[in-house]
Amino acid sequence: MEAEEVKKLTLCITGSTDGIGLAAAKRFAADGHRVIVHGRDESRISDACAAIVQSTGVEAVGFVEADFTDLDAVCSMGRELVERYPGLDLLINNAAVYMPTRTFVQEGFETTFCVNYLAPVLLTSVVRPVLIANGGSVLNVSSMDHHSAVFDPVNMQGERSYSGYEAYARSKLFNIMLTIDLASGDDAIRSNSLDPGVIATKLLHAGWALAGDDVSVGGDDVFETVMEIARNDYNGEYFENARPAICSSVAQEPVARQELRELTGEMLSRFVP
Repeated sequence: MEAEEVKKLTLCITGSTDGIGLAAAKRFAADGHRVIVHGRDESRISDACAAIVQSTGVEAVGFVEADFTDLDAVCSMGRELVERYPGLDLLINNAAVYMPTRTFVQEGFETTFCVNYLAPVLLTSVVRPVLIANGGSVLNVSSMDHHSAVFDPVNMQGERSYSGYEAYARSKLFNIMLTIDLASGDDAIRSNSLDPGVIATKLLHAGWALAGDDVSVGGDDVFETVMEIARNDYNGEYFENARPAICSSVAQEPVARQELRELTGEMLSRFVP
C-alpha cells in the first residue's frame, strides 16, 4: 500500500502547543488530516493554532484544554473529545515533563508520574470506546531512556530515591507497558509507542546538556511512524526511526505489567463509573 492510500485521520495530539507535538500537528495538517490541538491554557492553544495555519495554510479542526497535573481536568478533556469529535480515530499521547526535583500535583502524585503516565492512562480510558468504535488507535510517545528504568512497585514515584532522569525514564517505561497492555486482551485497541529521537525541546534542555535535532525532525518521526503503523497494521510495537525496535525486557514481563496495571487502577479508581 502506498503512503497516500492511508486514510485521513481525525487525531488529537496531547502537548501540541510546542515542541514535537506542534511540529507533528503541522505535518499532519499539511497532509490533510484533521488535527485537534491540546494545550494547558488558552493562550498557548491560540498561538499553536495560529502557527499551524501560518505554516500549512490549514486550520486545526478544534482544540481541547487541560492541565495534565489535574486529573479531573484530564477526565473532562476526554469526555469533551468524545462528545465534540465522535470521529476521533487516533490519540497521540505526547505531553510530558522533566522535573529535576521531586514535586507533587495537588492530588499528591509525583509530577512526572502524573503528567507522563497517569494522565495518559486516564485520557486513553475515557476516549477508548470511541476509538474502538472507529477502528482507531493509540500512539504513546516514549523514549529510548526507558531501557535504563526498572519497575519497583515501592519506588514508582521516587518514594525511596529520586532523580529527574530516573523519574522520566520510569514514566517512559510505564508508557510502553501501557502500550502492550492496551494492545492485548479481549477489549484490545491497536496501540503502539515510539522514541521520537533526540530533539531540541524544552524537555530535552531541562534534563540533558544536548543540542538535539530540530523539532521538525521529531514531528516528522511521529508522522512517519503513524503512516508505517497504518500501512502494516502494527500493534503492540515500540518504534525507533519509524521502524519496529526491541523495547526493554521489563516492559515485556507480564507479571510486572499486571502489577503496574493493578496499582494504576487503584490510583485512578475514583474515575471508574
